[in-house]
Amino acid sequence: MSTRQGRRGSVAYHSGNVFTAERDASRAEAFIVSEDGTFSAVGSNSEILDIARREQLPTFDLHSRFVMPGIHDAHVHILLGSFASSSYLQPGEDATMSNIGARLKSPECACEHAHVFGDWIVGSLYRIDDFDREALDRDYPDTPVLIRGGAGHAMFMNTAALRRSGYGLTEPDAPHEQYFRRPDGSLTGEMTELAMTKAALAFPKPEMSHVKRSILEGIGRLHSVGVTSFQEAASNTTILTALRELDATGELKMDVQTHIVYKPEHLAEESFKTLHKTLDDAATFQSAHVQTSFVKFMLDGVPLHPYYTQAGLTDSGEIDESKIQIDDLAEAVAKLDARGMTCKIHCTGHGSTRRALDVYEAVRKSNKAGPRHEIAHCSGVHDDDYPRFKQLNVTAEMSPSMFFVHPVTSMSNGLMDWNFPKMLQHGAHLTIGSDWAFQDPAILPSCALILDSVASALPDAPDAKSKAAEVICRILTAAGATAVGRESTTGTIAVGKKADFILVDRDLGKGDFEGAQVLGTWFEGERVFDAKQSHK
Repeated sequence: MSTRQGRRGSVAYHSGNVFTAERDASRAEAFIVSEDGTFSAVGSNSEILDIARREQLPTFDLHSRFVMPGIHDAHVHILLGSFASSSYLQPGEDATMSNIGARLKSPECACEHAHVFGDWIVGSLYRIDDFDREALDRDYPDTPVLIRGGAGHAMFMNTAALRRSGYGLTEPDAPHEQYFRRPDGSLTGEMTELAMTKAALAFPKPEMSHVKRSILEGIGRLHSVGVTSFQEAASNTTILTALRELDATGELKMDVQTHIVYKPEHLAEESFKTLHKTLDDAATFQSAHVQTSFVKFMLDGVPLHPYYTQAGLTDSGEIDESKIQIDDLAEAVAKLDARGMTCKIHCTGHGSTRRALDVYEAVRKSNKAGPRHEIAHCSGVHDDDYPRFKQLNVTAEMSPSMFFVHPVTSMSNGLMDWNFPKMLQHGAHLTIGSDWAFQDPAILPSCALILDSVASALPDAPDAKSKAAEVICRILTAAGATAVGRESTTGTIAVGKKADFILVDRDLGKGDFEGAQVLGTWFEGERVFDAKQSHK
């Protein structure tokens, strides 16, 4: 048993099946959480209950349930995720040109906070086939309507929204700006990537009170799926301000790592003028639970129909430069690496992933002691590049988890491939992210789908399925803490670390991910989610 002096106010948790996530995959039965929210003892029932009797501590019976450290979600869009359920209208994925206007006006589509965008109507869905703004103009001739789509890489607007944003109806083409057009060349209102910039900067932003309320709602949703730490993948000045204020008032029950956007503007919904000043002043936004030494670059787009904006490799093996959206990546990463800031680069194609690794290799030659950087998504990695993740100490952030095994993935003709076996065989440091913005943020269901894939990378293990489950649980916990530099304070159930843990209705360490339900989530020893109360 490991132990240290506890305090009055400590609680002894006993009779559990505790997966500590330590490297030896050790299990315990019980532990003590001190008044300061850390683990003061971890051991057997007899050891912990003996301490509880001597020190007259209250006890909590875990009833043989599975316990593990809280989940680290490596890729979250906290405002988009909350807005999608509370502030964006949802016309439904079966919306068409003929029914979209009626859907937006229907009572079923109403949102409690839809009014926060001024006189604009903002919604979200994946796509409307053959979209034309006339479908929205019929019902909304004068009201700006903006619908987010394409997994965050597209927008659909009516004529009023285009004009309010400053687009001409015959907007000219520009690099990395994809406009869909009518036969006469005028805009249909559907656009992708950098074409979205004017709209992203133009539509009204909610008041800070609503931003903070939405962040707290989003954190509550994450608590319900076992998350106690996450990386905010597209941070801007508004999000940083809200997090700082929430932490100052003691309301932020979550560890947050904020990747402040370097480029492009539409990802942050903020202009470079203020965004880059915030990046320079990142340390002033740091607080007890918020780490701000993280940066985000979106290097290419997505391998999704009909956009295909990912940067691949040409037939001759060269990077497709026409899809690379950032021309000063090397200079920017070098500057931020020298500051000790962790860079996360969005890459979905073989070409963009190679470019990011090339840039990381260059900065590591000039600054050998720099931070551990990341590649976000890793859905397009060439065979030659898998070994480079370990060689360059780069985290392979695998997201969105919902697409690991999905009809969209299977129809991508190999463009979307989260290859866990190859990453593991080459010793890459892995994390998993939900990429929560418009979908369910739960990661555990996807773990059931990759279990066999991970097991295939462990052919010599006596029980490959259980070993694979333990590997996945460590990826969700300890590996996440290491990726963001918090491994000394969280990520495992060990004496002296923060008491961030979850109670689950089945043994994830044996691979029982399918249908798993989080029964409780604790952050720094405080229960922040109780499934029984949430169902009342």
